[in-house]
Amino acid sequence: MQLPFRLSPSVRRERLPVSLYCVGAHAQHPVSRPAGFPVMQCFVSFEGRGRFEFADGDRLSIEAGQALLIAADEAHRYEPIPEQPWLLGFVGFEGPCAAGIAEACGLPLGKALSLKDTAAPAASIRALWQLAGRADPDAAHLLSARLYELLVLLGSLAEGPAAPAAPPRARLSDAALERAVHYLHEHFAEPLVMSNVAGAVGYSVQHFQRLFREAYGQPPLAYLRRIRLHQAAVWLEEDPRTPVSELAGKVGMDPNYFIRSFKQAYGVPPGRYRKDKKP
Repeated sequence: MQLPFRLSPSVRRERLPVSLYCVGAHAQHPVSRPAGFPVMQCFVSFEGRGRFEFADGDRLSIEAGQALLIAADEAHRYEPIPEQPWLLGFVGFEGPCAAGIAEACGLPLGKALSLKDTAAPAASIRALWQLAGRADPDAAHLLSARLYELLVLLGSLAEGPAAPAAPPRARLSDAALERAVHYLHEHFAEPLVMSNVAGAVGYSVQHFQRLFREAYGQPPLAYLRRIRLHQAAVWLEEDPRTPVSELAGKVGMDPNYFIRSFKQAYGVPPGRYRKDKKP
């Protein structure tokens, strides 16, 4: 399947919940994007293997039968692993609901996602590419609907529970909030009180919570819970022996509350998550 890069004819002309920006599929060459890409990207690997590298030093490889979503404006580079051609499909998309739709479909950002089948995604990407080439006044709406179908399809084809979801990045820059977030990451296992965290960075608790929600899209307690659950998911994958109750204590949570919160976040209880993640 060779589909040259194609920009949506209606890009930035329609304000829809989710809109196609670009689409294509071809033998991939090395690409470097130090400033990221202006919209979210979804990659599907059909043949061969490739390697992604991010600004924070994280690296991951994508093999045939895997998908990957990357947030808008996230610096990254990718290249084929030189054993055989890397056939990579890609879809760029945007819109006020783009991130929420991807999350609701169980598609985590920055994590390789194994698919049960790639024939249906290949057909969906080809249909998007063909539709994006039409001079059709209704193209934007049709592309939005087909794009939504692709995201739902990828979520339904994902094998196993979702990969650990890291806490969101700031939407706004604020030095005091950055210090607070650093403190949450450093002390997530301790019994933190938000009024103390707010005071430590020079804010009243009400002002701190309002600014935090504006910057990160959620209250500080919810952000702290995501830090804890993300770290617990990482430990569940790395350590097959530590009891779940002990892991709950290591992230500063009551075992029963931890199990309920983990199941709500990842769709399965922690014991099942660890079992499903075994190689």
